[in-house]
Amino acid sequence: MRDTDEDAERKRMRVQAVDEAYTGLKQHLIDRRRIVFVRDELRRSGGYGVVRRAQLYGSTYLPIWLAPRFQGPPQIVAVKQIRISAADNPSELKRAFTKELLVWSSLLTHPGIAKFLGFYADFDNSEAWLVSPWEPYGNITDFINRRELEVPEKLSLVSLLGTFPLVPI
Repeated sequence: MRDTDEDAERKRMRVQAVDEAYTGLKQHLIDRRRIVFVRDELRRSGGYGVVRRAQLYGSTYLPIWLAPRFQGPPQIVAVKQIRISAADNPSELKRAFTKELLVWSSLLTHPGIAKFLGFYADFDNSEAWLVSPWEPYGNITDFINRRELEVPEKLSLVSLLGTFPLVPI
């Protein structure tokens, strides 16, 4: 019986720690109404979600048709929509998502990692998004494949990547 009580206490402490960390990240929370998905087929799929192109508006206070007049054009962004199924445990999802946010938001100035702009999350409705600037050439693999680089060029890219400091995770 004692092990069960200790396990329950550990779980409660872990949930509390996640909630505190998540609350600390609220400064990066983006109002969902500021994100408008672009209607095109530029989507990338991965093991954990789908990346879609969207427009990020500066405010939710103006209608989309009026906002560019006062705030300039919206920023083109990549929105990674994390795959969440109804069978997933919401507290475990929040924990994993919070860990991802903590790591990415701590690497704001790393030259080899896409800039973190913010996130949107509504775990009750199974939505968790990560927002970064849209890269027109995709990821490094897409870029290399599209360019049909020769071996020396590929090697120089690899050696260039090696000059960036590694960040422990």
